Amino acid sequence: MRSIRARLTVTLSALTAAVVLGAAIVGSIAVPPLLQQRFADQLESAATRASASLASAGGAELTDQTLPGIAGDSMGLVLLSSGEPVAANGVAAEDVSTLAALRVTAPTEVAGRYLGMSVDMTGLNLTYLDADGIQIPIDRVVLVMRTTDREEVIATIATWLLLGGVATSALLIAVAAIVVARGMRPLEAMADRAERIASGDRSLRLSPGSSGDPAIDRMASTVDAALDSQELAEQRLRTFLADASHELRTPLTTASGWVDLYLRGGLEDRERLDDAMTRVDTQLTRMRLMTDEMLALARTDAGRPLDRQPLDLADIARDVVSDARIAAPERSIVCTASDAALMRGDEARLAQVVRNLVGNAVQHTPADATITVLVEPGAEQHVLRVLDTGPGIAAADVPHLFERFWRGGAARSARGGAGLGLAIVQALVEQHDGTVAVASTPGQGTEFTVTLPIARG
Repeated sequence: MRSIRARLTVTLSALTAAVVLGAAIVGSIAVPPLLQQRFADQLESAATRASASLASAGGAELTDQTLPGIAGDSMGLVLLSSGEPVAANGVAAEDVSTLAALRVTAPTEVAGRYLGMSVDMTGLNLTYLDADGIQIPIDRVVLVMRTTDREEVIATIATWLLLGGVATSALLIAVAAIVVARGMRPLEAMADRAERIASGDRSLRLSPGSSGDPAIDRMASTVDAALDSQELAEQRLRTFLADASHELRTPLTTASGWVDLYLRGGLEDRERLDDAMTRVDTQLTRMRLMTDEMLALARTDAGRPLDRQPLDLADIARDVVSDARIAAPERSIVCTASDAALMRGDEARLAQVVRNLVGNAVQHTPADATITVLVEPGAEQHVLRVLDTGPGIAAADVPHLFERFWRGGAARSARGGAGLGLAIVQALVEQHDGTVAVASTPGQGTEFTVTLPIARG
């Protein structure tokens, strides 16, 4: 299979050759009629001038010496008197009788070698003085032009047209090959880079710079963006696996240690055994919750479609706050959602968003802090706010809050959690085409703001 470069070169060369040689052929076909018309015009012009000259001069006497000057090099003539040829010039002797019989007054092909016409000279006082000194009145003249001259001209013109067409085609084909080669250089460079990338060199990208072709630059930029996205996804996956392994190792090691201690006979006391099983159960619960959170993130990353249904965001907020009050009766958790906030979305996933934000506030604020959930309905989008009056978050930690497995300083890490709750919040909100932001002032509290489009219809 031929390459794109070869196909382009062959196609352009074929088109160029067809156009140029076609033009040469058309020219060769068009030239003969043009020359025919030109010779006919010359004959008619000569006949008109001769008749006018004789009429104005009152006649003329021709001799064998003056005939060549009248006919010239390109034209011949036959003088006739009463239908009989008297003298001729510029024509072959064997053609005189044939030409003498011509009586057509318009240019006509004669004997295959002449273009001739008959001119009436009656009354113009034209005579011919023969060798014996006798004046013979001329009543008709046949003017002719040799068509062999025309054929030679046509052959010469056709030859030059074809030679010029061949030379021009060769030149244009060479230019086309050079242009195609230069145009294909960016693609060839991209192909070389793509081979190196496929071989494992992920530091390269297709776009070596501006190629001069917007389409090629756009394609290279698009592929580079895809490669960047893939590299980012792979990096996130590696980081995710490393963090997950690290987070799971601690509870697994703790639980395994207690089980190993039991197998070695170190937990013969019933009270110590109960305490060990409680600790093992705590670690297993932590692992189960962490696994559920990682599964939720994996499903979100995989683009699991939303079950969009009509819902009321205010009802979801009130339900989550009611559940939080049951789970933490000692905490002050308030929900302010007086008006309905109707929209279309996945109710279970939006409930998880509110649940994670409220749970995060409960987990990372002291018992005397107040947690408030606000729902602000809008015409095009609804706003959900979760505020607390806790100690706030350090400014250096705020940019990392939505990173996976990130738990901030020692104070936040000590309160447990795998550091996936806020990452899940961000992923679910973005699935609903919304945004989530955080603002925190150390010593005054933290506010998470979720903006969700209504998504009508």
